[in-house]
Amino acid sequence: MAVAPFENAFALTGPTGSGKSQLALTLAEHLGAEIVSMDSMALYRGMDIGTAKPTVDDRRRVPHHLLDVLDPWESASVAWWLRRAAECCREISGRGRRVLFVGGTPLYLKALLRGLFDGPPADEDLRRRLTEEAERLGAPTLHARLATVDAVSAGRLHPNDVRRVIRALEVWELTGRPLSEWQTQWGERKDTLAPSPLVGEGFLTPSPLVGE
Repeated sequence: MAVAPFENAFALTGPTGSGKSQLALTLAEHLGAEIVSMDSMALYRGMDIGTAKPTVDDRRRVPHHLLDVLDPWESASVAWWLRRAAECCREISGRGRRVLFVGGTPLYLKALLRGLFDGPPADEDLRRRLTEEAERLGAPTLHARLATVDAVSAGRLHPNDVRRVIRALEVWELTGRPLSEWQTQWGERKDTLAPSPLVGEGFLTPSPLVGE
């Protein structure tokens, strides 16, 4: 029987400065786990200031995943992160190791715990038509159209990110609802991307300031 990607995983979360990074290393060694980053800014190469990324020594001590995987101009939705996280879990589990999610991005944790609805299935005929329009009229034209029906998605996407712009328009045309609205739907559903609960979660809060 196939194991769901997030089965037997753990999560440790808390704000920057709460001490989760060092605790995560100790927990990972105790659990025989590898760490999957749950931090949206840590995805980006060069975004090192203010993100408290693990040091080179930390990464040698315990393998880390989903760090420095995107360039700053690339976009990453919660659904994209959840799919990549599932891939990491399968690879780690295949090595006989456990998974420890560590980070402070609330939407990522929420997606792990409750799942994320990813919209309707693809319509190849509609995609072909939109692709032809992009080639004929130019990518900015499609992006401008998206802005009129789904300003949130348009604001997240570069006009030249034709594939994702087409997907957002596809969802609008198929359902009459913006993709950004679909992506806020959480809950226990058959079509969720997160098919199983985590084994455990931990939450840290910063220590109070001395003399406060």
